[in-house]
Amino acid sequence: MPLLKVAKLLWAAPCSAVGLLFAAVPLLLGGKGGWRHGALEVTYRRNQASCGKLAHALPFRGIVFGHVILAVTDEELFRIGPHERVHVEQYERWGPLFFLAYPLSSLWQIFHGRSPYWDNHFEIQARHRSNEVHREGRGV
Repeated sequence: MPLLKVAKLLWAAPCSAVGLLFAAVPLLLGGKGGWRHGALEVTYRRNQASCGKLAHALPFRGIVFGHVILAVTDEELFRIGPHERVHVEQYERWGPLFFLAYPLSSLWQIFHGRSPYWDNHFEIQARHRSNEVHREGRGV
């Protein structure tokens, strides 16, 4: 493994540790996980029909902590995976500082009368880069 990749894994490791803690919940409840595209991808169920009320009530369909991507279903992971993998790259760049930078970007948007999610710098970048990947037909 190249030294730069190891450095990125180590820099994001504290964030990935948080992701592993959260990943334990769906895995203990029968979910599945696998290492793909440079991240541990964990899903709770195969599709929406097999999810319970709690899974339907979540305010998000996927979230990333370091090199751990959590998605409610396999179907949703397929759909949002490219976007979430851009967040993995952001964690590789920002490391533990991402836990500060992301909410600060949201606060900045709130103070300027904008959406804390849709106008967040990191979300805009993830949407833009994942759309580029989709148009070009390549992986992140």
